[in-house]
Amino acid sequence: MSVNAPGLTQLRQFADEKIGKEHFLGIVGDAAHRSGYHLGPDRIVDDDDYSMQQPRDIAGAHRFPTAACAYDMGMSWSSSRAWLAWLVNQCRNGAFPQVREIIGSLDGVHKQKFSGLKGYPAERYDGDNHVDHTHISVFRDTADTDHSPLLRGFFGRAQGVSAAPGFPGRRFKFTEGQPRMRGDDVRQWQTRMIALGFTLEADGIYGPKSKAVAVRFQQQHGLEADGIVGPITWRASFAQPVN
Repeated sequence: MSVNAPGLTQLRQFADEKIGKEHFLGIVGDAAHRSGYHLGPDRIVDDDDYSMQQPRDIAGAHRFPTAACAYDMGMSWSSSRAWLAWLVNQCRNGAFPQVREIIGSLDGVHKQKFSGLKGYPAERYDGDNHVDHTHISVFRDTADTDHSPLLRGFFGRAQGVSAAPGFPGRRFKFTEGQPRMRGDDVRQWQTRMIALGFTLEADGIYGPKSKAVAVRFQQQHGLEADGIVGPITWRASFAQPVN
């Protein structure tokens, strides 16, 4: 039987306290949801279900076989659209690489989809609803990660919470014939590069394509073009806002 992902339960608890329980609309096992991240892998029987197509999601399903990894935030609270715009921009800046996709309406009229696999560009969404609520899904392998910062950070921004992530402590580099570096920190940097206009997949693997993007970025910013993402390149990557 599917249950809420523990990390999304933490988000729900913070939202209940901060903006009110009436703004939670995501119900695990709701009859309206027959596929996707609102269901745990134990409820999904369709081999073509989009939420089980990525190798990362399949691996996450083995780790968390009953965790449903989606949350629906009601949008009737006063700052809801401002929060959504903030969340999308934070994701584009690489702050929340755990977010798989966002579906909602920035203006209360038009519906948009923002996919983490593509760097969160605004795409038209033709599905039902998603004007009076925002759908957030997270990668299945982050089911036990505290996702409350997706809302908590919005309320904390006035106290000087920085959107720019700190250097993760390891240098990303690719050497032919050597094991490739992997991780959410790599994905965070890749997501940022996509948001800056580079063509790249945010797969969390630092390979030859990531190195090539790093070289181009370094050349554009007058940095040593060695394709290694160290602290200087990392800080430069997050130094300017995304248009």
